[in-house]
Amino acid sequence: MIAMSIPPFPVFIRGGESTFFQGEHHFSRIFSVFDLLYVKKGTLYMQEGDKQFEVGEGQYVILVPGKRHEGYADCTDQTDYFWLHFVIDDNEYEMVEDKELDWSYVYKKEPTFTEVGHYLFHLPQYGEVKRREIVEGQLAALLNIGDAHVPDHYLQQQLQFSEFIIQLQKEAFSIPSATEKVCESAMKFIQENYKQQLSMTVLKESLNFHPDYLTRCMQKTIGISPMQYLSHYRLHHAKRLLAETEYKVSAISREVGMEDVTYFSKLFKKVEGITPLEFRRLVHRK
Repeated sequence: MIAMSIPPFPVFIRGGESTFFQGEHHFSRIFSVFDLLYVKKGTLYMQEGDKQFEVGEGQYVILVPGKRHEGYADCTDQTDYFWLHFVIDDNEYEMVEDKELDWSYVYKKEPTFTEVGHYLFHLPQYGEVKRREIVEGQLAALLNIGDAHVPDHYLQQQLQFSEFIIQLQKEAFSIPSATEKVCESAMKFIQENYKQQLSMTVLKESLNFHPDYLTRCMQKTIGISPMQYLSHYRLHHAKRLLAETEYKVSAISREVGMEDVTYFSKLFKKVEGITPLEFRRLVHRK
């Protein structure tokens, strides 16, 4: 486990989504920052020094600074993954023995009226998340915040990254809160019905929760509202269809549940920075 004192939280640098195709593997490098790799689909075969990690769907590994990182085997299937680069202030962390956790390990010093509290986080270097919808939703929200050159966007990313670190710590406890359970139910419903005409009224009738409560739960857990998550999820599938098919943009818009192709194109450009057709040309050029 990676043990670190908080505050301060680790600082997010940059992140993204990438794909290795069958026969490809991660290149070799020695990095000066932490590199977190989370696999959505397929399997990554990563080595850090003499340690090897087979990272499957819903699993992650955190590679630490100063050691050689490389793929020790080719991917046997298409492998889609998130990557996040971050630093810990003055590299103040320890590698400690894995153990079963609860909140008693976290609380070190309660805050007073004049002094900050201190907490000790223990993040498994290699782990499997139990609430994939929440974790993947947080990662998508973090990477969709927009142009990090804009100061408020960069600060929003830092806040979202801190929420993600807290979620990883909670995953190590394996005890979901009531808020997380509601969020997970809403995300699962959206994933199963995103092609339909969804609204907060539909969510309310299907999940039996007030729209305001649903919104609060999702914003607290993954940082975005149900309708924002619906848009992100639809665009995720739209990008896959643009890359893997020759469907017209209007057909793809309808396929992901958006009848208004003009709105779909505007939303796509707002989030991705390019039009759907420009995205298709860029992917095919790669």
